Order: sequence, then structure tokens, then C-alpha cells
Amino acid sequence: MAVFKNNWLTEPPHDYELKYYKLLAGIKEIKSLISANLLYSAILEVENELEILYSIKYGRDEVESKTRVITGIDLDTMSLSYDYPKESEDISTMYDMCNIAIDNLEKLYRLIRDKWRALESECAITEIPDKKFLNTKGYIMYVDPNSKKIPVYSYVEPSSFKIDWDKFKLTKTEEIENNIRSIATFIATSESTSSQFRFFRFDTKIKSKMPPLEECMIPLMQYCLFNRIKHGI
Repeated sequence: MAVFKNNWLTEPPHDYELKYYKLLAGIKEIKSLISANLLYSAILEVENELEILYSIKYGRDEVESKTRVITGIDLDTMSLSYDYPKESEDISTMYDMCNIAIDNLEKLYRLIRDKWRALESECAITEIPDKKFLNTKGYIMYVDPNSKKIPVYSYVEPSSFKIDWDKFKLTKTEEIENNIRSIATFIATSESTSSQFRFFRFDTKIKSKMPPLEECMIPLMQYCLFNRIKHGI
């Protein structure tokens, strides 16, 4: 899914009102994702578009540095003075709209992060039955008090934590009954085959309507587990 069309900012016609309409349409669509708690898609859309916009904005500095012409030298400060070629109106409009788009998308990004942190504060991740800091594989159980089932996900610790959290993969392996006995049985059975596993449970305490599982809660669990393992907590 792509909210913004490729090259929507750079392709002609460079009409200010048209570009602004496209920006507002994209912002409206992202806000609808946020309202529906489709936070993972909203994060990807904003991050991807901001990366493109930043490259355009800061690429301007590189272009200017290559096209500037030395016009003199200040002997007091021993610094050079430059003259820059005049930009066309179309290019100037593009850069103006780029800055406006960045300002608006950065505000949306802060909104998404605030909502993400609010949901995170209503969840808890716990290692059971004890901590095993050196193990490189494990399972995490998504425990929703309103569900009769617990989906179980496996993971392999990344070789480097320089990757982004969303590259840390969780693989659903099975579902068990939502009770202590089933959790204990799953752990005992897994430990009987290998001593290399760690076990976590991710408990949701959200009192309002539960956000979508795949588009919000599973990525949130993925984020929390990644940081838990990364920081050795």
C-alpha cells in the first residue's frame, strides 16, 4: 500500500495548489490509518515518505554546492563568497512544498509515536519461568484476556542489533489454550527437546477496543521483545 504516488512531488506540472491537494489527500489517508489503529502501516507510510523528502531537501544543498560560483574573498575573515544560479519558479515551488510536506509528516509521526507509546504502556512483557540471558532462540505468547486461545510465536535472536526492530521476525508456530496449565505444558514440552529456548508472555491490558492484531498489536509485541532482548533486560 502506498499513500503517496511515486514522484508526486518532483514530476510536472509544478502547480502549487495541485501539489498541496495531493499532500492533503495523503495526510487525510494516513490520519484514517491512525484513527483505525493501523499504526504499523501508518508508521511505514510516514517513514518511507519522509526518507524521500529528506533526500530531496538535503540534495538541494549538494546541488547548490556543485553549481555555486566563487565571486570573491573576504580578506578579514579569509572566507570565500559565492553566487548561486537562480532557480526556476517550478523548482522553487517543489522545494517549498517539500518543506511543507516534511513539517506535516513529522507532526503525524509524533502523533503515531505518542499513540504507540500509550498502547505500549497498557501492555507487559514477562520472561517465564526464569531469565536466560544467553539463549539465542525462544518463544513469545500473545495473551489477550478476552481470547480463549494464545498464539505462540518463535524467534531467533539477530546476529546484530544494528537492524531495525521490524526486521526482527516472529513466526507463529501454534495456538494453545488460554490458561496457566497450557502455558506450563508448552514450556515443559519445549524444554524437554532443548535447553536453548527463552519464553516470554506478552499481556495486553487495554480496556478500550483492542486494536487490530496484525496491523498493531503483533508489531508492538515485536518491538517490545526486540528491545527487551537487545538491552538484556
